[in-house]
Amino acid sequence: MIPAVLERAMVTHGVKSKASFGISARNQAHVMTILRDTLYSDRILAVLREYSTNAWDAHKDAGKADLPIKVTLPTSMEPNLVIRDYGFGMTPEQVYEIYTQYGESTKRLTDDQNGMLGIGSKSAFAYSDSFSITSWNAGKKRIYVAVLDDTNVGEIQLLDESDCGDETGIEIQVSVKED
Repeated sequence: MIPAVLERAMVTHGVKSKASFGISARNQAHVMTILRDTLYSDRILAVLREYSTNAWDAHKDAGKADLPIKVTLPTSMEPNLVIRDYGFGMTPEQVYEIYTQYGESTKRLTDDQNGMLGIGSKSAFAYSDSFSITSWNAGKKRIYVAVLDDTNVGEIQLLDESDCGDETGIEIQVSVKED
């Protein structure tokens, strides 16, 4: 979604020095924790909403708007929420860039997709300390795990890579708590 941008004109006189606002590298874990822990009032619904919206957007982007996304709700026998799309999938570089960088979004230049804050792909962290990402892209299936580590910053690890033919898409899997 293309965000509305407020145009500003600044006129200054007599400036002796200045500094720009940013995010402290030393305190990035703190800022990321605020985004994970306070953004969503309903963390469970947020995970379902964010990933299913991303899946639907992937279908629209790939020209597959008539094809349903696949959502598997957790049960006592299979305690995982699984959301799967059949869009283009992502290269390793795209996975690392989109899933590790708060604020990174592929949706700011279009009104044909929902979102643009660059936070939704990390929404599982509002509920869990880990989730998996499987990408089918360019003949390869790659399975990643995103984890919050002791730094509270987190990382993504590539666990497996195999051939997949012409299958494409993304699957997000989040283990749910018994309660």
